[in-house]
Amino acid sequence: MSAAKILAVDDEPDFEQLIRQRFRRQIRAGEYEFQFARDGAEALRVIAADPGIELVLSDINMPVMDGLTLLARLSSDLRAVIVSAYGDMSNIRIAMNRGAFDFVTKPIDLADLELTIRKTLDEIARLREIRRQRDEAQRMRNNLARYFSPNVVELLAGQDEPLGPVRRQDVAVLFADIVGFTALAETMTPEAVMETLRIFHGRMSREVFACGGTLEKFIGDAMLATFGVPHPSDRDAGNALQAAGSMLAALDRWNDERRSAGAAEIRMGIGVNYGPVVLGDLGGEHGMAFTVIGDTVNASSRLQDLTRVLDTPLVAGDALVQAVATHEGAAAMLQRLRPAGERQLRGRVSAIKVWTLAPEGAANCDPSPSPVAAEGMIGKP
Repeated sequence: MSAAKILAVDDEPDFEQLIRQRFRRQIRAGEYEFQFARDGAEALRVIAADPGIELVLSDINMPVMDGLTLLARLSSDLRAVIVSAYGDMSNIRIAMNRGAFDFVTKPIDLADLELTIRKTLDEIARLREIRRQRDEAQRMRNNLARYFSPNVVELLAGQDEPLGPVRRQDVAVLFADIVGFTALAETMTPEAVMETLRIFHGRMSREVFACGGTLEKFIGDAMLATFGVPHPSDRDAGNALQAAGSMLAALDRWNDERRSAGAAEIRMGIGVNYGPVVLGDLGGEHGMAFTVIGDTVNASSRLQDLTRVLDTPLVAGDALVQAVATHEGAAAMLQRLRPAGERQLRGRVSAIKVWTLAPEGAANCDPSPSPVAAEGMIGKP
């Protein structure tokens, strides 16, 4: 433990010797480290040269710069104890109003001074611990902000176990990746590849967060997001579908910029699904991560793969479409969905009914029924 640095400011010639004699044991033990100044101006120079000073002991009546002026110029991080004559109580009162932590009267009762220094250093240590805890809480918020939207971060940051125990619940799952990214990356420098991924992830993450989603992980050019984690709601499926539409719109805007810069367009495939998952911490003593697992997650990944086969930017599982119900933000996307029959997904025994995204503007001219037009037809053979 390092020594507490204390600056004693007094113009009396015997003050320094008095302090060194009284606290010689603490000085030898490395508990206290004293520095001295004759007036407020010299004290400010000493503090500027040694930012590690924590406590200032100061007289009030001094030449050049008095103690009250010194108090007004001290950083709020420093604690000051006023050492002055008892008859100067009016100035002591002013000093306390200007931020002095405590005072000791002259002639100095050395036992009282020692107790006051100890009490003040304890208060400094307490405030330092509060700052440490505040900084730790901010780091936790920053870490949560990598995965959750801002409103969810504030909710989780105030909980002892923000993500809760391992459990099973229904969530909406969204997988997205860049179509043909491997071939695209072959034509780019490694630095350009990383920059492209950063922009892609950044733009898509903003749309996920804007719709209340949770960003679970990046996997190369792919990303996995969930809706309903950690707290499920009846809007999760609709939020996922709305996010998919917003991501595709964001991609269109980015491609406009890329075309203007002479860069190749980027295509994206999105798979969305809804159903039960198991969520919780996964890993070992050397690393833990909060994750979601289960058939719903796997199916969402396979639906994203299916976008290549069906030549569409979005494939939605029937379970998600049925769960959307009435969701204002997702209404436009629902109008554009078209049934694509039942599909056998790799790794699953049973087939799954899927929906694909019709081109924008085709909602009212496609003869196939949309989920909204079909009403009671959803889920029927």
